[in-house]
Amino acid sequence: MTSHRLDYESHRAALEREGDLIVGASGDDLELPVPTCPEWRLSDLVGHLGGVFTFWGTQLEVASPDAPVEPASRGVPAGAGVMDWFEGACAKLQLTLAARDPEQPCWNWSGEDLTADWVCRRMALESAVHRYDVELSVGLPTPLDRDLAVDGIDEWIGVHLATDVPESPDVSLGGVLCLACADHAAAWTVEIAAGRLRWREGRGPADAVLVGSASDLYLYCWNRRPLEVLELTGNREVAANWSSLTV
Repeated sequence: MTSHRLDYESHRAALEREGDLIVGASGDDLELPVPTCPEWRLSDLVGHLGGVFTFWGTQLEVASPDAPVEPASRGVPAGAGVMDWFEGACAKLQLTLAARDPEQPCWNWSGEDLTADWVCRRMALESAVHRYDVELSVGLPTPLDRDLAVDGIDEWIGVHLATDVPESPDVSLGGVLCLACADHAAAWTVEIAAGRLRWREGRGPADAVLVGSASDLYLYCWNRRPLEVLELTGNREVAANWSSLTV
């Protein structure tokens, strides 16, 4: 566990908060386009996230670390009914997490930390990014919670990239990148070359340094914020390559 990872209860609280914000921001027009997901309308985004909640709720209920299990149903209702369905899926996942010990066994795609704690963290972060998408669609985007965003950068590097980079031997940053939060002491120094990821917490010698709020840095990882909102020192190509790593 890294020093910036939030605990189980903090992730559960974040999931509840972000779910409520999604419902509150979505409004009545579910046909609004989602700028950060160009092929989606709001109804598609809400349907996607509700399906994600349903899938992971099933994994928690099965409580096996061995293999994923398909939910009994992943059907998404059409039209206005999708919001009621989403609220139900979100509430059910919250209740399922509340009834689980963080160390309960549960499968996940990373092959590491096969526990309910991993799922709770993933769902909190997934919800936060998609809440930003929803708010952007209606023209009222707000930053992510600072500590959750710091945790998210940790997860992006230590889980997503750690899982995917070894499967992509040609991927490279073209140099060393340092990410540093302007509103938190957290920083990370990362190098990716020839299918190998090396990283450590803290600042270090780098070809490019990106400084910004934890929210902007994390959203940049997911291609939700542009490079221009961050302060760049050094090689622009290395910094730009970071956003091309989106999985």
